[in-house]
Amino acid sequence: MRRLFCAPLWRGLVMALCALLVCGGLLLLENRGNVVWDLTPDALTNLSEGTLDTLEGLTETVHLYTVFRAETETSLRQMLETIAGSYARLGPVAVGTIDPVAEPGRIRSFAQSGKSIAEGSVIVTNADESRHTVIAAQDLYTYRMTAEGSYALTGFLAEQKITGAIRVVTGGEEQRVWFLTGHDEAGMSACSQLVSRLQSENFVVGELAIAHQQPEEDDILLMLSPARDLTQEEADALRRHLDAGGRLLLALDASLDLTAMPHTAEIAQRFSLEFTPGIVVEDERMSGWWMNSPLYLMPAPARESEALAGMADGQRVILPGARAVTGPGMPLSGYSYEALLTTSDRAYVCPIDSPSIARTEDMPTGMQQLAMLVTHENEETGAQMRVVLMGSLYTLLDNSLLSSTYNLDMSMSVIRYLAQRDAGSSIPVRSLTDTSMPALSRQESLQVLLTTLLLPLLAAAMGVIVLIRRRMK
Repeated sequence: MRRLFCAPLWRGLVMALCALLVCGGLLLLENRGNVVWDLTPDALTNLSEGTLDTLEGLTETVHLYTVFRAETETSLRQMLETIAGSYARLGPVAVGTIDPVAEPGRIRSFAQSGKSIAEGSVIVTNADESRHTVIAAQDLYTYRMTAEGSYALTGFLAEQKITGAIRVVTGGEEQRVWFLTGHDEAGMSACSQLVSRLQSENFVVGELAIAHQQPEEDDILLMLSPARDLTQEEADALRRHLDAGGRLLLALDASLDLTAMPHTAEIAQRFSLEFTPGIVVEDERMSGWWMNSPLYLMPAPARESEALAGMADGQRVILPGARAVTGPGMPLSGYSYEALLTTSDRAYVCPIDSPSIARTEDMPTGMQQLAMLVTHENEETGAQMRVVLMGSLYTLLDNSLLSSTYNLDMSMSVIRYLAQRDAGSSIPVRSLTDTSMPALSRQESLQVLLTTLLLPLLAAAMGVIVLIRRRMK
């Protein structure tokens, strides 16, 4: 009887001891060996190559504060704290939480005059907190519009925003992006979302009148749908910038009449390209349009192009009311051309003043180029000119599509390319595959551990009881 009782008991104790050793080993690896067991579908503890490069280059400690009340328990907080912990584990980053109720003075020290910092925001500072960046809670996500007209979360921007903020507060290399002014172009005020993204990636953003200030070679110029033509002096200054290896993104919508703007039209013509008059319409039998409107184009991005390296597979771009960029009729020697966005081969160009968008025989039909990249290297200096011509403003201007598509991501990818920034330095948007399964909190991890330990013990005890009762019959 004693042997019958002892054998199952010893087996149960051995099973419990094995489970204890396994769990203890896992905890030791996580706490002492910096090994993270990330079973979440979004892999929040795996930081991208661009972030790892940034952390490796830090020469001072960076402070990363999340803003939450002590009693707040949300999936956003768990996700942010998981990512923050990864920064602290992999680089000189100190992590903390600021309670906006208990520490109002601390919050005010980081807030801009007349503004508040909402719960769920992130504050990033340098070592002595002389420089800081506040990332608003609503800027941590990307959204898409559903069929019902509401917005659904599609991506998590925390890593992208935090790494960009670290680069800003630690004074990393800065490059300038200038919005050209003086011709009723779309400027910084009309592109606040683009400006915010540029600044978060350590670009210095401003406005420039090219007639009064000659940009430097590494400066990136944005010329967005001017309503008035360049003067001869301004056209000459722009030409000198490009000849010296300058960078330009020129975006024109279909409403502009370039016959009245010869100097603006000449920018494309000097590369044997042309902004085609009219609006591009997609064939209704094709899938390359959206919102049941053939004017809302969903062009195919050239994903193999370095200029779109910042876009992931499956990210869509939507361009309403776009115009085509045709050519090159005769490619120039020493120049390279890439079509970045194209329609199907059934699309056509409709005159802007046409009473109907129905196709007629006189409308140009076939694959339409909506964005073109031109590059040329100066043989004497080695400087490389990079120019992007785009037949739409909807990847740049503030509009609802920036929140429901990857339009802005496309523009950022193009600007990084113009700036010759390494593709590895860009941080991709994390797709939220399952927002109902955030990373486990400390309390939840303890509950899982206790459950893992208790289950074998309970199973062994039940086995012993059943065996004893059977033997006693």
